[in-house]
Amino acid sequence: MNILDTKKIKLEKEENGFVNLVHTDGKVFKKVSFILLFPFTDSENFISVAVKKGTDCDEVGIIKHIKDLPVDMQNIVKEDLQFRYFIPEIEDIKKIIHKHGLFEFYVTTNRGEKVFYLRNIRENIMVKDNNSIIFTDIEKCRYKISSFDKLSVKSKGELDRVLL
Repeated sequence: MNILDTKKIKLEKEENGFVNLVHTDGKVFKKVSFILLFPFTDSENFISVAVKKGTDCDEVGIIKHIKDLPVDMQNIVKEDLQFRYFIPEIEDIKKIIHKHGLFEFYVTTNRGEKVFYLRNIRENIMVKDNNSIIFTDIEKCRYKISSFDKLSVKSKGELDRVLL
């Protein structure tokens, strides 16, 4: 595992949005991407920096802690990660209907009203230790509830009905 020394790298964002990594030894890695090694449990530590080579990626190294980067570079990494790991936040569950072998979820997210479908509840809902829930719909899109406790009583009831 190649841990990058955050004091020896610089991240530069091009006008077109691509990010380049410049190492103090003179090496330049163009169009780098950031990949969370623990996407569901840790979004601030152990971030892989990779360069796409055809259909594969070559890892440049790993940023051990995002907080070790200067604030401007932290923002570059966070912005890239938000784009890569776009997961709408479910704020309200209006209703869940089971028909034709699918569960239809009618929800309100931080991006507006949405209907999504799950085929198998047990395989497509991940309940986490921190009281959060991740849903993966039939199109492989993900949605999350950051805290089950913050849902309304009606939303909790709808979700309990299909989980139990």
